[in-house]
Amino acid sequence: MTDCHFNSRSGLVRLVTLLLLMAALTGTAWLWAQNDSPITISDGSLTIDAAVPWSNFRGSGRNRTHPDGNRRVTQVAVTINGNNQTIGYSGEKCTVTFRYADTDFTVTTGNNGRGMQVSTNFDDFDGGNTNRLSHKNRNSRISHVTVTKAGNTVINSDASGGTRIVISYRQ
Repeated sequence: MTDCHFNSRSGLVRLVTLLLLMAALTGTAWLWAQNDSPITISDGSLTIDAAVPWSNFRGSGRNRTHPDGNRRVTQVAVTINGNNQTIGYSGEKCTVTFRYADTDFTVTTGNNGRGMQVSTNFDDFDGGNTNRLSHKNRNSRISHVTVTKAGNTVINSDASGGTRIVISYRQ
């Protein structure tokens, strides 16, 4: 039987380096997943994706609150009618509203950009136990989008299809 040992110090250094690299990569992926919790809204058979399952949002009825109230909105990226616009936030109140078919949808925060709350008629959607909500009416389009920052309107636009909204919500 042979003993498993390192013949040189450089073999040990390589093994330790490899283990540290694997730990760093795993830790980086975990931290990235913990830091970014976006909500992505995509038009054309409306879907609303969240990084956490919708069943983890607190509340019932029309209002649901993100499970991590310490996160804050850092930016809202919007594509409307082929035009892209990104609004940065650094602790201001954020409100995003849009209309799809006969459903109004609002994402808002407290005055400090934290405590995201989503308001809509959740009965109009399928998939409440997953990370994706899908509107039951698959044939409509987002018709209007409004985004405010600290109470000031920065986007107020009609939309005609292909609209995408990404709300970044981070630590």
